[in-house]
Amino acid sequence: MEFPAVGWRNYDSSGTLQYAGQYGYYWSSVTYDSIRAYNLTFSSGDVYVDWGGKQFGRSVRCVR
Repeated sequence: MEFPAVGWRNYDSSGTLQYAGQYGYYWSSVTYDSIRAYNLTFSSGDVYVDWGGKQFGRSVRCVR
């Protein structure tokens, strides 16, 4: 399965798309705390799990 490097949406009023084609940010279904959630982040050659503020527009992709 491939995940496209779709970047993320800026949380300010502009909603600007950031880092499309360079980074992929995908939410997990697991929250870190009340304001953050875990996410899968990758770029060319790097993949890791971290957490980010829920105000960021990261992608969701259904997988099983």
